[in-house]
Amino acid sequence: MTTTPRSMTEHLTALQALVPQLQPQQFTPVRAAGLVLAEDARAELPVPPFSNSAVDGFLVRAGDLSGTGPWELPVAGDVPAGAEALALPAESVLRIMTGAPVGEPPAVDLRVVPVESSDIPRGPAPLPSRVLIAAGDHNRSHIRRRGEDTAAGEVVATAGSLIDPGTLAALISTGIGEISAYPRPRVTVISSGDELVAAGEIPGPGQLPDSNLPMVAALLRAAGITEISTRHVADSAAQFRFQLDQASQDSDLVITTGGVSAGAFDVVREVAEDPSAEDSEMWFGPVDMQPGKPQGLGLWRGTPLVCLPGNPVAVFVSFHLFLTPLLQLLAGHSPQSDPLDRPMIQARAGATFPMPGSRPLVVPVRLDWSRSEAVATPFTPGGKGSHRVASLAGVNGLVVLAPQPPEAAVTPEFPVPQAGEPIQVLLLR
Repeated sequence: MTTTPRSMTEHLTALQALVPQLQPQQFTPVRAAGLVLAEDARAELPVPPFSNSAVDGFLVRAGDLSGTGPWELPVAGDVPAGAEALALPAESVLRIMTGAPVGEPPAVDLRVVPVESSDIPRGPAPLPSRVLIAAGDHNRSHIRRRGEDTAAGEVVATAGSLIDPGTLAALISTGIGEISAYPRPRVTVISSGDELVAAGEIPGPGQLPDSNLPMVAALLRAAGITEISTRHVADSAAQFRFQLDQASQDSDLVITTGGVSAGAFDVVREVAEDPSAEDSEMWFGPVDMQPGKPQGLGLWRGTPLVCLPGNPVAVFVSFHLFLTPLLQLLAGHSPQSDPLDRPMIQARAGATFPMPGSRPLVVPVRLDWSRSEAVATPFTPGGKGSHRVASLAGVNGLVVLAPQPPEAAVTPEFPVPQAGEPIQVLLLR
């Protein structure tokens, strides 16, 4: 087990070096929602696919509105949305609805006069025989031209783009039937320890509810992972090895919680560091942070294995700093150079923050948005305590405080945010 601490950036770099991107697969756009594109997606259809009316009104030739109005013209027919375009007779108009085709391509200078500019009331009504047009805006045609948004063959979304709801709509509207995207990774979470009982069970003497297993599974779901397997094993090296072997066959990533320190019953480290294990290469050691100092990572039978600490607050912090960017890399995003290189906001400290020791201190915070600016308050009055899992309720940000220099113990002024002072917060949701 390594004793020299590595920085949070070094640990993230080492984690990302373990994880290859998954092989792209073909998906329909609907099934690819939430995935990352592996190749540029090009439009099969133009948008709009045909020239159509932008308003409810009357399709007319510009030449029939020469001079000064008003103009009275016969109504030759109806063009509802979803119908085929009708030929427009000379010196006549067609009543046309929003999205209805105006003809492809327009042979003459057509325009649509909004119904509000006529003597016909808005809303459902029988087709009038004539219409009186009060004014004609010659600067606006109120026609959406074929392909004015996107032409067939244009790139709709580039490789590396997240297929979010807007991108999904763009892919579908341009007629793309299949795209190449990175699949969602399959993840197994394993908690260990005789002292843990499943959620909902009554703990016996010396036992605790296993909050880590469901918490990590919920964090995975929040990160967009849908194929999640959860397992708990007792402090048995044989049982843990069996579960780890199974998980490595069924998963793209295995996450464990607990068992990574120097205890006599820390089976995770005992099994993972076994030199006789085939196709396995592990690192265990300290990361320069609090909470979350003990960490482990490596490959177990070729599958990336990330070993988190056992204290729930340390697990929560470690997941957001390390697992979130790791999952994004696995899903097709670019690697992240620094776990803190993410969207942050400036808030006001809702209380005086604790003074860090010799390591960077990560403080979970609750952000209050009810005031003119966000206020960040430490999750506990003291701001510390990796075991204080009940205090994680409502946490939606992290504040990372730099370690104190050795002389800080005798210096009256500490670079620690006081109540009311500005502070940078990493947003969690």
